[in-house]
This record gives sequence, C-alpha cells and structure tokens, in this order.
Amino acid sequence: MADTRLTKIGFFRAVQLSAFGMFCPAKLVEAEHADEEARRSLPQPPPPEEPRAFKVRRAVWVSLIWVLGSIAAGYIGGKMLGTLCGPAAAMLVAGLQIVGATLVLWATLFVRGWEIQSFGGVTLTERVNRWIYRFLYCLGTAAVVASLALP
Repeated sequence: MADTRLTKIGFFRAVQLSAFGMFCPAKLVEAEHADEEARRSLPQPPPPEEPRAFKVRRAVWVSLIWVLGSIAAGYIGGKMLGTLCGPAAAMLVAGLQIVGATLVLWATLFVRGWEIQSFGGVTLTERVNRWIYRFLYCLGTAAVVASLALP
C-alpha cells in the first residue's frame, strides 16, 4: 500500500507553491524534491489509515464549507460593489458572469489527472494542481454570485 501521509504546508506556502506551479515550474520542481526528502524522513511505518467512509464524510462537509464561503464572499462582494458604485449596469452584471464562467471553465479544462498522478497521490505537484483547481472554481463561483447580488 502506498504511503499517503502529507507534509504540513500552511496557507501562505500553498499560495506560493501554486504561484510557482503557474508561473515558475522549475521552482515547484525544486520544492517537490525537498518535499519528497521530507516525506522520506517521516517515521516508519506509517500510522494505520483512517477508514475511507470517514474521509468521504469529511470531504462532504469541508466542500460544503468551501461552497458556502464562496457564495458568501461573492454575495458580500456584490453588495459592497453595489454600495460603492450604485445600481449596476447590465454590462457589469454580464461582465461578472462572463468572468465567473471563464474561471470555472478554465479550472475544469486545466486540471490534470492521470498524467501527473502518483501511486499515493500525495506529491507536491498533485497537491498544487488541486489547490489551483479549487481556487479557480471558488473564485468563479464568487464572481457569478456577486453578479447576482448587485442591486
């Protein structure tokens, strides 16, 4: 069975690594080598794996939090934009909807699967791939909701 333990990576480091993935892949390769070394130094053997049913339950609730957070951010952003700019022109609403749809489609088309997948699914490149995908989806959702929240 593959060792699927992850190294700890904070939010700002995840943002930095995602930027490396988008703009400077050589730096992401360097970071991935360092991450592989860190994973090799984890204590052996790996702890017993959590049952998959619990992982599914956690994924359901964590994804709901991300969805509701994206909706809330879009709604608040749309209301703030409406307060600052007054009643929204149809062009602004359409523009936000186009930007939101573009981001969601971009995330869908860019995300990599089989060609970067490892046996354990825990390489830094795979994690960065998921972070960028989720960020683009959440941002696209927020943009669409913002267009709907405009007065």
